[in-house]
Amino acid sequence: MKGIKNWLRRLTAHSRGGIRRQVLFLVLACGLSTFLATLMLFGYFLYGLQDALEAESRDIENVVAESVSDLVGKHTRTWLRTTAENEAAHMGRELAVNSDDVEFLADSMTMLMQSRDKYGMRQIVNARDMEDIAAGTPYLHYSPQLAAEGVDGELAAEIGQAANFVDVLIPLSKTYWGYRSVFVVASRKGYSICVDNIPGEPRQSIYPSPEARTAFLERYDARQRPWYRMAQAKGTCTYTDVFLAEEGYLGMGCAAPYYDENGFAGVVGINGSIEDLQHQVRQVSIGRTGISFCLDGNGRVVLSSVGEGVLAPGLQGADLRENPEPTLAEAARRMTAGENDVVKVLVDGQEYYLAFAPLQNADWSFGTLIGQDEVLAPAQEVASTVQEEMKEFYEILGQTFAGGAGKALLLLFPLAMVAFVTSGVLADRLVRPIRALTKGVQEIAAGNLDKKLEIHTGNEVEKLAACFNEMTEELKEHVQRLSQAAAKEERVRTELEVAARIQAGLLPAPLTPAVQAGKFSLSAFMQPAKEVGGDLYDFYFLNEDLLVVTVADVSDKGVPAALFMVMTKTLLKDQVLRRRNEKDLAQAVAEANDALVQNNTTFMFVTAFIGILNLSTGKFIYVNAGHNPPLLCRRDRAEYLPKAQNPILGVRGGMAFVAETLVLQPGDSLFLYTDGVTEARDKAKEFFGEQRLQEILSATAGQEAEKQMETVLEKLFAFVGEANQSDDITMLALAYGKKDEN
Repeated sequence: MKGIKNWLRRLTAHSRGGIRRQVLFLVLACGLSTFLATLMLFGYFLYGLQDALEAESRDIENVVAESVSDLVGKHTRTWLRTTAENEAAHMGRELAVNSDDVEFLADSMTMLMQSRDKYGMRQIVNARDMEDIAAGTPYLHYSPQLAAEGVDGELAAEIGQAANFVDVLIPLSKTYWGYRSVFVVASRKGYSICVDNIPGEPRQSIYPSPEARTAFLERYDARQRPWYRMAQAKGTCTYTDVFLAEEGYLGMGCAAPYYDENGFAGVVGINGSIEDLQHQVRQVSIGRTGISFCLDGNGRVVLSSVGEGVLAPGLQGADLRENPEPTLAEAARRMTAGENDVVKVLVDGQEYYLAFAPLQNADWSFGTLIGQDEVLAPAQEVASTVQEEMKEFYEILGQTFAGGAGKALLLLFPLAMVAFVTSGVLADRLVRPIRALTKGVQEIAAGNLDKKLEIHTGNEVEKLAACFNEMTEELKEHVQRLSQAAAKEERVRTELEVAARIQAGLLPAPLTPAVQAGKFSLSAFMQPAKEVGGDLYDFYFLNEDLLVVTVADVSDKGVPAALFMVMTKTLLKDQVLRRRNEKDLAQAVAEANDALVQNNTTFMFVTAFIGILNLSTGKFIYVNAGHNPPLLCRRDRAEYLPKAQNPILGVRGGMAFVAETLVLQPGDSLFLYTDGVTEARDKAKEFFGEQRLQEILSATAGQEAEKQMETVLEKLFAFVGEANQSDDITMLALAYGKKDEN
């Protein structure tokens, strides 16, 4: 817009002092000079007029071309950056959901394998006993080695107990229906429990052909697959490289190890087709020349909207950071470093604008390209149009002057006086449309997009006015679209702020010093990762001696998790208050779990720690439902309580829960927290960790709850620094009595 205003000022200055003056001098010279002088002066002024018009047209062409090119380039960069950041955020969320699902499966399988005595025997179909298996049906597979050696009684019992995991596997696999995906639990002992999703007709066979079934049964060993080896080697949830699936398609997946009482027990994985992921990437390709792709932490293309060329994915993809084209190699290095920017690169001999942004929940980067020629085509078209119009304008003007000069020579003396009077009128008539055009465009540039240029000259000036009218309509529509988008974004932001205030209002009010005096001290803190979160802390009295404390964590974040947490808090508190004694705490948790399962249509789950402290005796009865073990601070040392043996809430009804008991001495304290504390990361992606938390609390053992909380918060925020918060953070410190100074 600034470039257009500058061009308008220059055009106005020339129209007022240049064209009108030259026309006036030319007409007067033709009327008042002799034939020879008139001929010489006419030639001189005509030559000067032509040069001036050519110079002016070149200036206008350059100003318009530069202004439009700069404007297009600026808007293109902003648009590309926004597109890349939005798509990176979207894909990051998708990958996060996938990795969360894998971690949920791994944690659930670990809990099952470490508590097998709590589960009965289940039967599951063996792939070797079935001629065909329909998609979505859980089945058992033996590796060739295990099939040859046979299954002894102990392993058969383990497989029967592990088959209970289908209660978790089947509901989760249904959320991926419509995509080619394989859910697999692969034991290090050679057996696997699988569920295959295949798009197409219902109950479609998982085998593409009889030969594929034979090959799968005789040769397939999950322990030899790349996703199994990567998860076993890294010991954590990880995304695989692109690999060739058994069915022949290119795939990739996410896998995590699970454990039994002896340590590593196997790997849980969700594998999918690259084609499904690349369909999403193709949908965000921009324009005729647009290309979108994802780069992993090793500089290799894992997803792309093209199937060939340097940006195509493959099993042995090259490291783009080593590409011989320096612009592309430098961009790849910046992408793997987690930067975001818009740069120019050369790809397969073509110049492109490349916008890239990192994915927040994976070591990937998303990039989108659009050809430079496609971006600058509108600017070049505008410049060409202006050039042609200006060329025609001064050609017509020259022809008009030449014809007028011939007639003026015949009527030189009779028309001398007439020329003197009418020369000014003629000049004004020629310049008036340009002045009207300039004034109208200045009003448009000032912000009046409803202004219409009414110029009817029948020549190029009228065409130029029509072009400005069309441009004004397009600008007006664009501004309206931007206004609507801004209003929608503001409405969503306001609603989230209201939800955050409502959630904060659900937290319990601080206990008054009069109630706490001499018996205990309590301090709690919660900070969601988003506007609202899925963490919870709660505390309340059953009577003057019984204090209830609760900390819980839903398996998600945002508004859905917050709503599920409200339901969890209400059910737990209702069941505890209904009994009003610590002896029935385990039964209260069990009935709250049953109620959650009946209303859990979103397949969420929640870990919880709830305990009741007798302020008179120090007896503390608690139930840990799959939650992080709290720390007991005693005698200048903080120790973790035993890991939870109870199941998580909201997954399966009819589960039994066991309460544990410990006795707090004066000066002892308990520190409850969610995994957002120990899994908080700094900029280097290092975890805060359980050991660091234990060391901090050991140094504060014997102090009041408020002091412990202040120390942990100070150390935690100093560690995280300016890194983004990835999970909700919730803590509750409970100190019993006062430590005996003697």
